[in-house]
Amino acid sequence: MDSVEMSVKERFQLKKFSYHGQLSVVVIDSGSDLPALLPLLYLHSWGLSKAINTVKQHLVSVCQWYNYWHEKHQKSFDEAIFDNNLTRIRELVPLLALDSALIDYSGFATYVDSGRNQVDANWNEDLPPEPAIADATRDVRLGCVTQFLLFLARRYVSSRYTQLNSREQRTTLDSYRFRLHATRREACGRLNTRSGKPFSKQAQGQLVARERSLTTEEVLAITSCSRPSTSRTLNALNPWQKHVDRSQVAAVQIRNHLMIRLLLHYGLRLGELLLLRVKSLVPYSSGTGHAVAITNYEGSADPRTVAPKLKNAWSERLIQLAPEDVKLWELYVDHLRGGPTHPFLLVNTRKSRNPLSLRTAQDVVDALYCSVKQHFPHLCCAELGGTLVTLHPHMFRFTWATDTFEALVERDGCDFELAKDRLRQLGGWSEQSPMPQKYAARYIAKSANLANVRRVRAQRKIYKPEQF
Repeated sequence: MDSVEMSVKERFQLKKFSYHGQLSVVVIDSGSDLPALLPLLYLHSWGLSKAINTVKQHLVSVCQWYNYWHEKHQKSFDEAIFDNNLTRIRELVPLLALDSALIDYSGFATYVDSGRNQVDANWNEDLPPEPAIADATRDVRLGCVTQFLLFLARRYVSSRYTQLNSREQRTTLDSYRFRLHATRREACGRLNTRSGKPFSKQAQGQLVARERSLTTEEVLAITSCSRPSTSRTLNALNPWQKHVDRSQVAAVQIRNHLMIRLLLHYGLRLGELLLLRVKSLVPYSSGTGHAVAITNYEGSADPRTVAPKLKNAWSERLIQLAPEDVKLWELYVDHLRGGPTHPFLLVNTRKSRNPLSLRTAQDVVDALYCSVKQHFPHLCCAELGGTLVTLHPHMFRFTWATDTFEALVERDGCDFELAKDRLRQLGGWSEQSPMPQKYAARYIAKSANLANVRRVRAQRKIYKPEQF
């Protein structure tokens, strides 16, 4: 195991380990040099199929919770869950520990926000802690700990550990769920109010802007800007007009246009895009078309510092490409990519021809947004009524999912359950992911709004204008 960098003074540390060839992390108790039990159960329940960055994000937060609990109570949270001295009724011990966790939650929020300098759960109104991390980071930490505590609530509010009937179990679990989310909202709101902001205004504002679909007009503007120039027609909207090596301008424009099309029309995650290899384009044996294979890379030829990985085991899939995208792929590979030693599709245009990094891919989207903002200000400027206040790679995936679900229902005649199942397969979501249901809810809301507009128009024809 390899230790993940954390303070040496902390009792609980993260360590990396390999499980069937996949990297993951675990919370280690440095006092015994053994994994902490409850985080290990949490990891086993959902984390082994997740990408290491997702698991690490959750377990860093859980590790902070364990260190906070140990500093305050001088014992581990595992001990609190199994401490029979709390009550003679053994089945109630985990629930009493969860009740104590709810009491200590606000103190933990302060502990995280102040850079682990304050352990006391009491909030000092006169001397608020000096924030040591960004609001968005702090909110993510609290969200991960909340999910961990909800996992424990689901585990211990069950017939295996309690004498409650099924109705009482549901009521008790709903109570813990409500209290945990309410406590989290209260803690985040109080900390953000201290800095003059309402609850997660900045973080959630960006999140809402990024987690929305693009409109038809916005998609047209984006594709107009990303379209490469040709030998006959110069696209003045394209932001990649200059390069140190003039001969590489066409390579950059076509590579970036291919990236945008794969993100927008097929819903690829950014990590999946950067994992594509030249041989990921697979012809059908029937000769009727091509598909792109989304798979992890198991080789050792990736020179990137942060190598992209698939989000989970369900992300591996085949996606059929349109003929025009197959031609664009082959044009880039055959004439513009060059001959690097690694197998990855997208490369930089330096002499090294290294695979495109996550930062460079984000820079491509940023440059594209700057061009859209310059040439289509009415879409991006809030003062002019624009709503495209930012552009993030994942917004292309939201747009693809929204449009695909609508097409499955309206064009292919799928019912909602079948449409959600097909969207789940195409998007590479796990069976437990709520995302297909979210897109179904968005479609219902959109359909309801359109129906309401049609109703108003119909009434306008029936009644005279002065009646309104």
